[in-house]
Amino acid sequence: MLDIFVSCFVNHKTIEMKKIFYLLILSPLISFSQYVDMWHFSVPYNETNIYEASEKEWFAKVMSKAAKDGLIRGWGMSKRFGKNESNVDYITWISFGDLNSRKKAYNSIGKYFNQTSKQLYTPKLSEIGREKWGSYVVGNSNLYFDNFLSAPEGIKIKFSVHNLAMSKNPKNFSEQQKIVWLPFFKKLLKSKNTKQKSWGVARRINPRGNKHNWNVMTVDGYESLDDIFESINSTIPGISKLNLDPITKSAPDGWYDQIIWENIIRVNSKGEIIE
Repeated sequence: MLDIFVSCFVNHKTIEMKKIFYLLILSPLISFSQYVDMWHFSVPYNETNIYEASEKEWFAKVMSKAAKDGLIRGWGMSKRFGKNESNVDYITWISFGDLNSRKKAYNSIGKYFNQTSKQLYTPKLSEIGREKWGSYVVGNSNLYFDNFLSAPEGIKIKFSVHNLAMSKNPKNFSEQQKIVWLPFFKKLLKSKNTKQKSWGVARRINPRGNKHNWNVMTVDGYESLDDIFESINSTIPGISKLNLDPITKSAPDGWYDQIIWENIIRVNSKGEIIE
């Protein structure tokens, strides 16, 4: 199992990941950029307890140590909400401040992973999950978040909406988001006149190409499902004053998909495990 993880981590395996997520809570209303590597999992319903145990009791502890030692900026796991099929979709993510820190982590993570794992006690259920982990992986993806507006300190982002689109010019799409939406959401979140608590925009840098159905995304963070549904059924204050034409031209087909993810567990930049 570990060999599969390290292979994905080091060789950047380019299988399309259908649905992805990233969310990291830092200090109030700070906009920042970073690189994020993600894995997409499809887990049979009757094995979700095994998979979640492996992530919570093993991966979270390993990533907590990695964050404390400065190897990574954060880690997390989320579960797709409301999908009625034979399997359940999950994602995990690892974030890095820049490419240099990402490279440093890649150069040492395999050995580090083994050393840290041997020091941890994990229950039997988690051990089973570790052995089956590789069979759940269906893809991985690399993102660059040009801007992420974090939630105020003390607020737990329990759910996120992922807005996925195909842009003719991803860099321009991100720039227009920065010009139009970043200052708007800074003001809106500060006013507290919204149920939304965080916002971000990212470009998928790998895999790329015409066979994929999206290459840009925005992420909206909320404290609860009720907040999401209330926001969907209401108008964002001040939105009518925005000029959205440049963004619309950059992604003329609109959102390819909009997905709700439940955030199960994460590790912050201090190495704290938060559920």
